[in-house]
Amino acid sequence: MLNTARMARGGARHGSALAESEAVAKMDPARMKEQTDRHVWRTEVLLEGSLRGASSVLVSDGRTRIVVDTGLPHEESWLVAALARKGLKASDISIVVNTHFHVDHVLNNRLFSHSLIYAPQESYDWAKSLYADLRVENDWEKLVLKYYPEVMDYEKAPSYMGALRKFALRWWDEARLGSPSRFRWMETQPLPDGLESVITSGHVPGHASLLISDGQERMVVAGDALLSREHDDQVLTMIPVNKEKYQRDRERILALGGRIVPGHDAEFHQQATVSNSSEPA
Repeated sequence: MLNTARMARGGARHGSALAESEAVAKMDPARMKEQTDRHVWRTEVLLEGSLRGASSVLVSDGRTRIVVDTGLPHEESWLVAALARKGLKASDISIVVNTHFHVDHVLNNRLFSHSLIYAPQESYDWAKSLYADLRVENDWEKLVLKYYPEVMDYEKAPSYMGALRKFALRWWDEARLGSPSRFRWMETQPLPDGLESVITSGHVPGHASLLISDGQERMVVAGDALLSREHDDQVLTMIPVNKEKYQRDRERILALGGRIVPGHDAEFHQQATVSNSSEPA
């Protein structure tokens, strides 16, 4: 059973993070310009998202280099090769950002043994508890309903749950997340200037998307708040924790416009449908 005290703390963190996200969503253009004057960030996709694999993105201002999401163990060599094509090694990366803790986004963190890791603690706590319960031999099907209460609304619910458990048993390894001493929780630790996190928790609790501006164009690293530009139903990932909230997150990201990197698809450009001063909360 989940620790109720921890759940209460998680709820408090989520409330604080949501308030922060609302402030970010109504971002002041002058503030963005001030941040950009100090830091001009450049973004490049390292690993393009696919129906089976998550996107990985390099963010750099020339001094600080950041990798957003690190992928599955079998993608480690691909990530190393992608960095090498940029003239970089894992030791050149100062910061790793995890949008959430599904296994396909975090299991090469340990490559970056000298990097700080910024991530949402709510997602970390939730995922650790989920993956522990999925290992319970007899009761896992009942236990998973705590985490995915809407799963029985889906026609293929048993296969969804079975696939999730198989994936967890095969891949989940806390040692691959990196040393706990290197984690900086995004609910309380601000990202470097010019980078903003927005809580998009329809996919999983605490999920965070990243907003980046180079002074001319916004980039949104959506994580799994936007699985694909058009084919969410084909992506091999778990159903959202809250389908209605996920749909709102998806629409919100598309409304922001600019360069958008989905969690499991190629980068694309989108025309904004809201102004900077009136972005949806």
